[in-house]
Amino acid sequence: MLTERLTSRMSSSRASHPGGAAMPFVASPVARALLHSMLMPGEKIVRVATISPAIYWKSIAVFIISLLTMIFIAPQLGLFLLFVSFVLFGFAHMTKYYLMLAATDKRVLVRFGIFNVEVIQMRYSKIESVELFWSLPGQILNYSTVIITGTGNRVAFIPFIADGPEFRRILSEILIRRDDIQEYDEE
Repeated sequence: MLTERLTSRMSSSRASHPGGAAMPFVASPVARALLHSMLMPGEKIVRVATISPAIYWKSIAVFIISLLTMIFIAPQLGLFLLFVSFVLFGFAHMTKYYLMLAATDKRVLVRFGIFNVEVIQMRYSKIESVELFWSLPGQILNYSTVIITGTGNRVAFIPFIADGPEFRRILSEILIRRDDIQEYDEE
């Protein structure tokens, strides 16, 4: 009953937002397959967060430093830094490929990590807060870290989210509607 009311209210409010009922699906093929395998029967995707291309900023910075070092200071050190920039690029690419943050009509799904993979499923009743953190590079390159705090000690940090404010707004809207529906049911 609660889920049906929440879904009907979300679908009516979604139509009023720019873009209508269709939410963009920008996750990688691996994240998309994982997301669809995690969905319960009848569960609908509300929003999938966009991973920022700024995830590559560190590898690009080290690449530029390596070229400058190779030309002006020490060629061997420059070659080493060039190798490091390629490793950083590969790590960033893998992170972007496997990172996922999605909101459904029943819960939030998070997947992050390459070597130590964490998959988190938080029901809305277990979420205490949704916060955003902008580092200095994040402010310049327009990305944020979404921090979802659950009941107990569960905290999820999801970095490099391009549409962090929009994702937080949607989650806050869902949480507020859920609280309103529960208060109405209690009366």
